[in-house]
Amino acid sequence: DHNISLESMGVTVNAVAGALKAFFADLPDPLIPYSLHQELLETSKIIDKTERLHELKEIVKKFHPVNYDVFKYIITHLNRVSQQYKTNFMTADNLSICFWPTLMRPDFENREFLSTTKIHQSVIETFIQQCQFFF
Repeated sequence: DHNISLESMGVTVNAVAGALKAFFADLPDPLIPYSLHQELLETSKIIDKTERLHELKEIVKKFHPVNYDVFKYIITHLNRVSQQYKTNFMTADNLSICFWPTLMRPDFENREFLSTTKIHQSVIETFIQQCQFFF
């Protein structure tokens, strides 16, 4: 309901973001399927930006339709938030740092994974920055 004003109800932006992240954390599987994580990592290594973007777009097309729709919605929203960075200080980089663990739900117990966290974050940053291309 777009007529609901969370601000008038005393709900802070941080509370909304926390609830959103908790929702994604409670899903049985992450929004970005584990089965596509390795492919995302490999694609992020492509030097040519245009080729990398096209390959990322092909990966997103592999999402389950519901995951695709939710991913499109959340990334588009995060892009809108990032466009207001002068007011909210939330650049695409900052947003990707906050949201990539929620969207991808990594295995922090896996030592191999720890070496790729910056790559995962940069993939989400690319989705946020280039959302018009992807969707």
